[in-house]
Amino acid sequence: MAGRGQPKTGGRQRGTPNKNTAEQRRRMSELKASGRDPVTFFTQILQNEEAPLDLRFAAAKELAPYMHPKLASIEARTGGKTHEDRLEELLKLAEDDPTPQGEG
Repeated sequence: MAGRGQPKTGGRQRGTPNKNTAEQRRRMSELKASGRDPVTFFTQILQNEEAPLDLRFAAAKELAPYMHPKLASIEARTGGKTHEDRLEELLKLAEDDPTPQGEG
């Protein structure tokens, strides 16, 4: 390791990818060059009507997140007021309001 004020000598030049990154990029470029990126691969299986149904189903399952977003789960409220309860409260408040409509 170079100390303070000393120029860097030896080793990889800045910006050069390590072996794992370079290998991963090489494989991805091969996939893209062959048109076999994962989405294309599964799409071709799904569109092949001669492929077994279970294989086409698995391909559809893999592609689903790209086509339809997952629905967010919501927390159920239990023991709270219903819409009808709230509407009834609002109607009572409106009846109790001493200000005539049109004034205010």
